[in-house]
Amino acid sequence: MRKNFIIAGGGTGGHLFPALAISDELKKRFPNSGIHFVGSKYGLEAQILSDINYPHTLLSIRGLMRSYSLKGLFRNILFPLRFLIAYLKSRYLIKRLSPAVVIGTGGYASGLPLIAAIHKQIPTLIHEQNSYPGLTTRWLSSRVSTVCLSYEDARQHLKKKSGVVTGNPVRKEILKSEKNTVYNKFGLSKDFIVVGIIGGSQGALALNKAMEEALEKLDNIQIIWQVGASHYDNYSNYNNDRIKVLSFVDDMGAFYKASDLVISRAGALALAEIAACGKPSLLVPFSKASGDHQSKNAESLRAAGAALVINERNLTGKLLANEIISLTSDLNRLEKMSHAARSVSKLDAATQIIEEIEELINI
Repeated sequence: MRKNFIIAGGGTGGHLFPALAISDELKKRFPNSGIHFVGSKYGLEAQILSDINYPHTLLSIRGLMRSYSLKGLFRNILFPLRFLIAYLKSRYLIKRLSPAVVIGTGGYASGLPLIAAIHKQIPTLIHEQNSYPGLTTRWLSSRVSTVCLSYEDARQHLKKKSGVVTGNPVRKEILKSEKNTVYNKFGLSKDFIVVGIIGGSQGALALNKAMEEALEKLDNIQIIWQVGASHYDNYSNYNNDRIKVLSFVDDMGAFYKASDLVISRAGALALAEIAACGKPSLLVPFSKASGDHQSKNAESLRAAGAALVINERNLTGKLLANEIISLTSDLNRLEKMSHAARSVSKLDAATQIIEEIEELINI
């Protein structure tokens, strides 16, 4: 019997790509199923879901602005109306598709389909990526059927202390790149160390500034530097045979495969991918993340010996350069960090989540 599923989430890659990983596993387990995505028209999913031709609905919903600008005031005034319209649209979608389960992966667009499903008494599941749960998870954890967690630490922040620790699902394609082909993709030589630096889908200004200052000390190191689309014009002049400046990385598998050391923020998705790919890392948690969740995320890799962590408040170009040189000068240390990263990865996270979904539909 054909089953329909709704997966709601997005805004950033950290919410969207786990949703895609869950979708891939659902298709394997239920080959004839219908999967419909719900996201925000203002999020990354608006472009990506169209590009990969997935059935989807985009809601005109995004978070409140905390600024006192005219733009922020206008957006906040419209929020209740947009909330109501998005909720009604979610109810209509659920009525039309009659999903067996509604799955939320976080972000503002995930809450309304979950609420609509709860009101219709349809089974619901939330997957929480971070060690400090997002607003949607904290709000709905006591009302949904099942909560899947990436970190045990997240449980203490929920009203309902139950939940299953599954880890954070990653897309299998990031593991499929071949070492011999990725150098050509980025125009790099296989004879020199490669450092990959990535600040998330939007880039990270603090990382960019520190790397800019560090470059003069990194003469013998090749660099893949994702700066973010909004920062690209400021840093594109550094692009040369040794330094590859990118606005966005469209093939994360190739990025990880090419990199001998990864410098990154400590978002849950990035850490799950770094661990799955067995990459040594230098992590700079975003200091303003809610509940300081990035620092807590990073602790899992640091404690395993897979990563070094730099407090963003202490980050300078000199410190970054010194740490890069220290790590890349010791290949034995990098190898040990690589093994440690793989030891904490949870490659079966998506499978475990599907097993929880199966329980909800009594298979």
